[in-house]
Amino acid sequence: MLKDRAQKAMALRLSISKRWLPQIEVEIEPSQRIEKTKSPLTDIDVLAVAPSAVGGHTRLVFDCKSGLRESAIGRAFWLHGVMTRASAQHGFVILNEKVNVIRDHRVSASDLNITLLHQTEIEDLAQGIGGSTLPTNALIASMDCWEQFLAIGSKYNNLSEYLIFSRSSFWMIKNSGEQCRKTVQKLRSVSSELDPSKKEHLAVFADALCLFLLALSELSNKLFLVLLRPASQADFSSSLLAFLYGGYESLETAIKIRKVTSVGDSEEAMSLFPEIKRLEHLVREILQAPQQALSAAILAREMGFEALEGTTSNFKETIAQESPYTPKFVLLGAEYLQKAARLPPEFSATFTDLSLDLLSSLTSRAIEAQFPERLI
Repeated sequence: MLKDRAQKAMALRLSISKRWLPQIEVEIEPSQRIEKTKSPLTDIDVLAVAPSAVGGHTRLVFDCKSGLRESAIGRAFWLHGVMTRASAQHGFVILNEKVNVIRDHRVSASDLNITLLHQTEIEDLAQGIGGSTLPTNALIASMDCWEQFLAIGSKYNNLSEYLIFSRSSFWMIKNSGEQCRKTVQKLRSVSSELDPSKKEHLAVFADALCLFLLALSELSNKLFLVLLRPASQADFSSSLLAFLYGGYESLETAIKIRKVTSVGDSEEAMSLFPEIKRLEHLVREILQAPQQALSAAILAREMGFEALEGTTSNFKETIAQESPYTPKFVLLGAEYLQKAARLPPEFSATFTDLSLDLLSSLTSRAIEAQFPERLI
């Protein structure tokens, strides 16, 4: 069982109430490795990704400490360093009620964009920012679900390469294009180990889908603000590839390397990015409502936890009603990722069926709202 469980649960519920995408137990990697053995610097109890006002994302971190010997301001200084490494904009240190928190220390912590608070003050914070820590039926806010998901690595050691990336390396990457590329690459590296008949493997696929949609959300928002109205299909395609590879110079280098290392003349062998046409279609759809792609990542995570738990919740419907494009984004994202990672079609079929059910429900509700007299 994870430490400081009650505090982490409250941070999860607050995040979900605000429609922030949470990730728990994120390991912080060194900025540069010079040794063969990986040695994480520390870990973040809860990292949450929130939408910013005009595209892009904002990261927030929660440091949960239930011990009685903690130094509030000491934790703030520690968290400030972690925030810098994790590219987070604000932090919250949650402490035991018996730990003394001096007001002057709260002020000093605030200067570092950190809020010091006792566990009993979290609900006050939540209400003040329009959220809540009250119980919810969202599986993504369940500590039981998260513990079950985090335990997959110990049960399936052959998936460790992807799971380490998912829990650590992904969050250290600063460029959304690189996040997209690495997510596809890491999922493809374990494709031969994944079996759609196993619930844990469906949850791993959903995790990759969640991270991929999160990265695409950031990338699509940037692309939207740059292009607004693409002059042509070629203009859109070249700009998308440039964003995926961190600029035209990096793109040209990648193209040259691809030409040298490619074996055969097939379209797949020469393609710079797997299933690029499908990806372009997905991104074009996201550009219709780029701010909803983050909610689609939350929806994908919820679907994955449903598969893992073998149960359902109505939180999916809530997300779909609030952000109507999310089922389509999840559907197209699952189809793309399954093809790009060369996985059995049953992986995408699971999430396609769930997404189609949501879209059907949304359509029925829209008809009922528009023609209520037909129900009489």
